[in-house]
Amino acid sequence: MAILQAARYYLLTGDLEKAFSFGLNRAIFYAWAKHYGKGVRSFASERLVKGVERGEEDGKPVVYIGDEKAFLGPSGYFMMGDKEQTPKDFERNVISKVESVIPFEKVWKAALEYVKRFSKETLLSQQAFFEKVYKPVRDNFLETVVEKKKSTLDVFFKEGERG
Repeated sequence: MAILQAARYYLLTGDLEKAFSFGLNRAIFYAWAKHYGKGVRSFASERLVKGVERGEEDGKPVVYIGDEKAFLGPSGYFMMGDKEQTPKDFERNVISKVESVIPFEKVWKAALEYVKRFSKETLLSQQAFFEKVYKPVRDNFLETVVEKKKSTLDVFFKEGERG
């Protein structure tokens, strides 16, 4: 989740440091929401935003990424609770774990290529990003996106189209 969310933000803004902050922030948020957020109101914004915009909510700085909002901390990085998620945190929590298996640069490049295939509208929609970009590869990201292996069902359906 963190890598795909970082790729999403990077492709929309070109800001790598904030992308790493955003990726880790969203991964933490969705992990929290999955376990504790049943019945909690979504952090989707009621605002119609056609891109990435800075704003303020209840006196706190936020960034709207399409229909999704995320709070910013004092240093300008994304924040969950009272803790900012910095690029160093992304390095420690994501890159170092990936590097123990495969070079991060290979994974990052593959993630960018994969996320680039989707429309800007998809990247700006919290729900569409989850359903169309993240969900199809969440259980087999390395195999599907990085190593570009096809699942048995992909091969089956592809052969069915020819026959």
